[in-house]
Amino acid sequence: AMMTDVVAMDEGVRDRLVLLAGGTSAAGRSAARVLLDAGARVVVVGSDDDRLASVAAEVPGVAVRRCDLTDSDAVDALRDHVHSAHGRVDGLLHLVGGWRGGGGLAGQSDDDFAFLLRSLTALRHISRAFDEDLRTSDAGRLAIVSSTSVARPLAGGANYETVKAASETLVRAVG
Repeated sequence: AMMTDVVAMDEGVRDRLVLLAGGTSAAGRSAARVLLDAGARVVVVGSDDDRLASVAAEVPGVAVRRCDLTDSDAVDALRDHVHSAHGRVDGLLHLVGGWRGGGGLAGQSDDDFAFLLRSLTALRHISRAFDEDLRTSDAGRLAIVSSTSVARPLAGGANYETVKAASETLVRAVG
């Protein structure tokens, strides 16, 4: 409800192009609906064809595109496609993520860390590829979903909190 209120009060999204990176989750679908209702044009990017088809069916008016956001060449091709099909991007909402952890510090596996690191890699690629769009837009915005655990990290979530802290740093650097 809070996101709905914020978007509803901000007419700045009307006719703006917003790209939802990793937008096939429940949060992505909700964000897409809210943005569309506020008059934005929305492109949902994901890596799973079935989930993208489901988003397209459930959220009328949304455009969907498959892309491995951890592959910089694929992200550059995504940018070129978005530009030709939809125009320049005014906003990026990065929703690539997930949580893996628990088991104390010793229980944090390299596989868990590699999984979590994909989110940061995707953020690096997407923010780089669309940097010029955001800088030249009079309303350019980049947003991520982070965690309050970054400020109070615990051993059981060390991998997760490390990636979230690095993601916050990257977003501040872009800003």
